[in-house]
Amino acid sequence: MKKSTLYTGLFYVLIGVISLLIAITTEFRLEGLLWGIAGAGICPGFVMIRNYFYWTKPEHKNDYDNRLKNEEINLKDERKIMLRDKSGRMAYIAMLGLQCGLVLCFSILSILGYFNPFSKYACVGLGLLVIIQYILGVVVYRRLSKNL
Repeated sequence: MKKSTLYTGLFYVLIGVISLLIAITTEFRLEGLLWGIAGAGICPGFVMIRNYFYWTKPEHKNDYDNRLKNEEINLKDERKIMLRDKSGRMAYIAMLGLQCGLVLCFSILSILGYFNPFSKYACVGLGLLVIIQYILGVVVYRRLSKNL
């Protein structure tokens, strides 16, 4: 296993501990965000460090080599590449549909007067998100089709 995994894990733990110390010693509006960053840094950091030490033990070397070999095969398997592309496209279409449905719901809520200031901002924000996502999808598709 690469040393970069160990260093990344240590960095995550360091950021998590720093966020935890700031969250414990201070009190302000964004304190909840610091608690979240602390949890999101410390837990995955310890998991990365544990995985590094687990897989670098000599008795696990063969298992790790087999795992890397299977991962390499899975990354280059044409069928799995096609399935990943197809699932990504389906998720993209589903998210566009969901966002359009949410725009419609928030528009109706805004017209009926429920959650009035929030629903207008949500409608505008989601509408912009739909437009940006669609444009990025078209741009990326065209760029990829030119390169292949």
